[in-house]
Amino acid sequence: MANTERLSVLTKVRESKKATQELLEDTAITGKDRALLEGLEAQLDETEDALILGELSDHIDDLKAASSQLGKVVKKMEQSAKKIQKIADGVADAAKALKILADIAAKAAAM
Repeated sequence: MANTERLSVLTKVRESKKATQELLEDTAITGKDRALLEGLEAQLDETEDALILGELSDHIDDLKAASSQLGKVVKKMEQSAKKIQKIADGVADAAKALKILADIAAKAAAM
């Protein structure tokens, strides 16, 4: 594998790791989501080390395993995001309904 390809992958891994670390700084992220992100950070760290330190031909199985693990984490994150979005949609609907109710009450009070 050419060094340019390795550097390209390393850049993507580092960007993902940085984004993960920034999310971990958010105290609103707790429970399973925090644990998922902490595991992701560790996996990205191991992958980064393998890319920097190792001879790729010696780590093909490790890189494939890391890729598979990261794919699984992405699926879990997508599932969590869908659940959160569903809740957010419900809250948005409630907020709209409350605004409509407040508008109706204000018009009725003005009569």
